[in-house]
Amino acid sequence: MRTIRLLAVACAVVAGACSRAPEPATKAAEVASAKPAAIAWVNTKTTADVESAFATAKVDKKPIFLFWTAAWCPPCNHVKSTIFTRDEFIAKSKAFVPVYVDGDTPSGQAIGKRFNVSGYPTMVLLTADGSEVTRLEGAIEPAKYMQLLEYGLAGGSSARQLLDAALAGQPLSEADWRLLAYYSWGTDDEQLVPERDLPGTLLKLARSCPPTQRESSSRLVLQALSAIATAKGEAKPAFDKADALASIKSMLARPELVREHYDQLAFSGDDIVGAITAPKSTQRAELLDTWTAALDTLANDPTLSHAGRVWATSGKVALARLDDKDAALPAALIEEVRAQAARVDRESTDVNERQAVIYSAGSMLARAGLLDESDALMTRELKRSHSPYYYMLALASNAKKRNTPAGNAAAIDWARQGYETSIGPATRLEWGASYVRYLIDLAPQDAAHIEKAAASVVGELRADAGAFSGRSKRTLERMSGRLNTWNKNGNHDAALARLNAKAVPICVPASADSADRAACENLFKPARA
Repeated sequence: MRTIRLLAVACAVVAGACSRAPEPATKAAEVASAKPAAIAWVNTKTTADVESAFATAKVDKKPIFLFWTAAWCPPCNHVKSTIFTRDEFIAKSKAFVPVYVDGDTPSGQAIGKRFNVSGYPTMVLLTADGSEVTRLEGAIEPAKYMQLLEYGLAGGSSARQLLDAALAGQPLSEADWRLLAYYSWGTDDEQLVPERDLPGTLLKLARSCPPTQRESSSRLVLQALSAIATAKGEAKPAFDKADALASIKSMLARPELVREHYDQLAFSGDDIVGAITAPKSTQRAELLDTWTAALDTLANDPTLSHAGRVWATSGKVALARLDDKDAALPAALIEEVRAQAARVDRESTDVNERQAVIYSAGSMLARAGLLDESDALMTRELKRSHSPYYYMLALASNAKKRNTPAGNAAAIDWARQGYETSIGPATRLEWGASYVRYLIDLAPQDAAHIEKAAASVVGELRADAGAFSGRSKRTLERMSGRLNTWNKNGNHDAALARLNAKAVPICVPASADSADRAACENLFKPARA
């Protein structure tokens, strides 16, 4: 009955639109002129472009909005389609200097290092003199994003100042707590807090935030528990599980908070439930039911973005497999996964939105064990995507999960295709390193193939200043580490020596500082050396 009523409403709207007399040309022109123009991005290719943007900001007395991104990045494309297309954001962009930094541009990695950004996307609001105000989280609702952006632009305290004040026990306003609660901790890159201290810091903030600030305090609780659940060793602080359980149950009982924190609930449910309840306990069973019901509401919420609804359904799958990763899923959940994937495939038309949504849908299908259907969805998308190589690595991951000789061979081949078709120097480095990783993991005996692939990746390194820094430096260091692990018995010392001799003359000139140069010189050297 509900579906029929919705169709009737839709037909009524369409009929009204079709029967309406055309607007006068002058009226149409007025409407068109009222729409804000596109964002006037400063597209940076060199560090000089950044300096020019800051010079403009100082003259115009405007803050800087820095968007660090890559063409293939699904979360970046989610932000482009859900936030940057909104009239209010476009209009607000006139109040700041919007700087667009693609990690694949000539100085992209050097710029990333300068601003201490490595995860795509990172969105940073800075004053005209370069002081950081805050980092913005892209998965939150656009209305909340705009609220936080407005606060940052108002010239109040920075996230750093608010964090110091909160930890010192000083009183903060409701807006201050909101800025801290919605700060993009996932892309902090140790700007405010060392990674090892993040779980403890978030826990302190959650305990300090007044309970009257329900929206902020509940978000800080979710983030703290998620960070604690995934922390290792000394980074995992002690906490009161009974108190945490009570806080979570109270939050899940508030529909407005469930809707507000949909991203945290979708992404962190299995981690948090696993951290605060015991396996097979009554408490766990009850919390699983309550959390799943909340995600079910979100998965069916038409006001959420396509990606948000997929994330919610994927979160339900993760909860269903919390205590047994190979457990058979309920038939109803399997059908929901299929229906959700089919819906977003059918309804998502924007090219940027699809880059985010189809990957999320394919990952959801794979998480549910529907590997063939995941493959079919992403293989079809290869022809539509502006970055098809991204899906090739996802297809490689699916093939590897099959854990068969044929699956392993297919995984290596998809990784190879992804590398060969990838675009942009930083991206090619990442995809090449992934190809090497697949070879090491699935064909470690094929030394000639592994060395050839690694040599190809190293041979593409650029010698221009700053190329060996930031995210690219870490990618190359990880590849070096994997090759060293592969060479643990010293059987491939000669191969690593050849790689070192090939890399150093390229990445030393591209090293921005002495630490980078030292790291470059150590690439591919046997660990015991």
